[in-house]
Amino acid sequence: MQLIDTENPFVKFLASCGQKHLLSNVPSHARQSVYGQCRHLDQYWVKPQNLYNNINTIYIISLDGIGSKELYALWENNKYTCTPLVSAEFLSEHTTILFDNSAEGFCDQHMFKFLSQVVHHYKLNPQRTFYCNSTANITEIQNKTPYTNFKTFCSNNFLEDSMAELYESLNYEFVEDNKLFDIESNLQKQFLYSCLNNAPKHHRVLLLGCLAQKDLLQYGYVSSPNIPFDELFEKTITDLQTDLSNKTISISEFSQALEWLDCLQSVYPISADERNEDSIHMKQFGDESFMNNMLNCDIQVITETFANDNLFVSEKIFKPIVMCQPFLILGSTKTHKHLEDLGYKTFDYLINTKELDTSRNIVQKITAICNTIQQLKDTKQQPIEWKQLNDKMAVDIIHNYNHFVSRLNKIKQQSILGLQEFFEIRPGYRLPLTAQ
Repeated sequence: MQLIDTENPFVKFLASCGQKHLLSNVPSHARQSVYGQCRHLDQYWVKPQNLYNNINTIYIISLDGIGSKELYALWENNKYTCTPLVSAEFLSEHTTILFDNSAEGFCDQHMFKFLSQVVHHYKLNPQRTFYCNSTANITEIQNKTPYTNFKTFCSNNFLEDSMAELYESLNYEFVEDNKLFDIESNLQKQFLYSCLNNAPKHHRVLLLGCLAQKDLLQYGYVSSPNIPFDELFEKTITDLQTDLSNKTISISEFSQALEWLDCLQSVYPISADERNEDSIHMKQFGDESFMNNMLNCDIQVITETFANDNLFVSEKIFKPIVMCQPFLILGSTKTHKHLEDLGYKTFDYLINTKELDTSRNIVQKITAICNTIQQLKDTKQQPIEWKQLNDKMAVDIIHNYNHFVSRLNKIKQQSILGLQEFFEIRPGYRLPLTAQ
């Protein structure tokens, strides 16, 4: 088996489409893909001029750094004039094509239609063409579409080790009675909640609008996207119209969402932090004031990348666990069950997590989360009730933290033992490497 040690062909494709401004977000080399992060595979990377004939060859094309809708539009407009996305020089009966999108979780019509057309356009072997990202139920979603002339799998990229740097920078200690040393100070935190939103997703935008309507923004450490509001408004309306067409929201709920947008406009944009790539993804903290403010919040409100049926659990979920904070999640269906199956507590006494896990109605989900924040605000004004709730949450906080540490240590131990041990914790990686 060999992996082709070459530049990412997606770079030249984008450049030929007139999209050089996007290249700073796109991996420049195949070894910057998820497979390049696995040290056990170092020996398998081979320069193009040194490739062996007649052995299983993996050709990795990283699609990270661009949205699926934008990608499909570029393909439609440039597929006959662009630099080929798949270089013919690397194709043979022994080559497996792997489109790696592990930093994202795109499982929509745009991405699947794009990949299906690429397979047809370049006459690729459907049995040896794969698409991987970090959506756990990617194959289930693909099978509900007509785009099945390629294979999919979950790369399982976002495990506990994605937050190892943040964990090591905090490194909490616990006393024997399962209490944090600063448990009493937990009752006196400045902010009720944190809710950091950077990418302009419509569920994030509408959540902020609902918080604004309910006059709850003042109690949180909050950020909004920072694109112009007109652009944000247009994108949100487009996504809402899709929800309405798919009958996941009603006409009255569409009107409710418009009210939230109006409420947000008067306070937009909201800035809580100086952003860079590391602090956005919370792999490490930003400046000291940002760190202090994040730790000075009672609860984290996590707005995941998707709030539909894409079971995509990113590094965002592990932030409150590492920081010893409870959390509410605005995310995909089955998110809480997925975390519970991993062994984590999801604070189902704060909000009905089963309803969040089964509903595709974004307006109902947002309403439930904002109502919970309102209830928490009211409870915090009652010292006895607030302490009782904090004592209850502390048990789950400590369980989650200890469980995180245990899983992180297991990942590290198995990762250094060997390739087969690595596959035990990330079995999805094995699929294209053993393709015949």
